Amino acid sequence: MRMSGHEINSQLRQKLEMPTGRHLYVVLGTYERLERYERVDFREARSPTNQKLGEIVNVNHQLLERIPDDELKKLVQTEASRTESVKARLIKELDALVDERLNAGSFLALKNLEMIFAYDLEMNCLRIRAANQKHILVLLPGEKVGDRITLFHEAPSNNHRTLPTNLVPENHLWELTE
Repeated sequence: MRMSGHEINSQLRQKLEMPTGRHLYVVLGTYERLERYERVDFREARSPTNQKLGEIVNVNHQLLERIPDDELKKLVQTEASRTESVKARLIKELDALVDERLNAGSFLALKNLEMIFAYDLEMNCLRIRAANQKHILVLLPGEKVGDRITLFHEAPSNNHRTLPTNLVPENHLWELTE
């Protein structure tokens, strides 16, 4: 559903009141709109108890920071021949990051997931962990056309990705308007 940042915040606040069920939410838009939402509207978003929701976590940076420099260097050098081990390490770190952040609080906002999609990693850990009073909001560059959600739609078509249809329910998916 296409909405303004303020309308998304209102919808999100209502969803945060739900104690049970799946709580994974996605905001779509251009990089420019997402950046503006983060800088302006998200700063005004509040929980049902009127608390600020916190900072949005940059997943790309956090994943790289979690891997020690010498190990990261080794992963980069052997990436072409050991793609599966790189994928396994990234998914392990993503799951640990999400787990740690949700253990510290009931809400987590994520941005910059390009590495996840570049390696075609499963996002099931987000869906699984976003349940029963744990809420995850993901900002993704993309647009909805019909039933399909195309990610990285501003990039050349060979870089486009499709958001899995079963990942996020329709009523947890919002697209930023101008």
